[in-house]
Amino acid sequence: MVIERMFDVKGPKVRPVEPGDAPAIACLYAPIVETTTISFEEIAPDAAEIARRIEAVTRTHPWLVADDAGSLAGYAYATKYRERAAYRWAVDTSVYVDERYRRRGIGRLLYAELFATLRRLGYLRAFAGVALPNAGSEALHEAVGFREVGTYRAVGFKFGRWHDVRWYGLTLGESATPAEPVPFGSARFE
Repeated sequence: MVIERMFDVKGPKVRPVEPGDAPAIACLYAPIVETTTISFEEIAPDAAEIARRIEAVTRTHPWLVADDAGSLAGYAYATKYRERAAYRWAVDTSVYVDERYRRRGIGRLLYAELFATLRRLGYLRAFAGVALPNAGSEALHEAVGFREVGTYRAVGFKFGRWHDVRWYGLTLGESATPAEPVPFGSARFE
């Protein structure tokens, strides 16, 4: 996979994930898994598992990182929304920001670049689930244009209790007869 464009901003630079980012992603994600309900995973994946996920996701969907001079500030990615063919223009999205970088616009920055990439690839809808309570994540998703579409009640059990998940949707584009989405792994951006 070759992506020609690096997104230039003040501070962290947003770029496509690289296999070498796996250890930093694992370190950023571990405390989220181990101490919060932001993720419903119960065991933090190690760098090898993150590398496997990167390889699998980027065959078809984008995964971006915010790189602050070699320090990982956060990451965002999209995955297949559902298995049925009619859903192929929709994606699930996730964004995770290192605790040291929160409230500095990194989540917005990552999502803005992720959405731009998804549009170029031909995706039309994005969805995101937020485990409740999580006021910060809800505010971020609403700030970047997501709108609430519903809540799954008591859907995840973690840390000895049930948690709701609020689902958000975002329209990336419209088309009466959409072209097939382009797999991220074969895309080239100038």
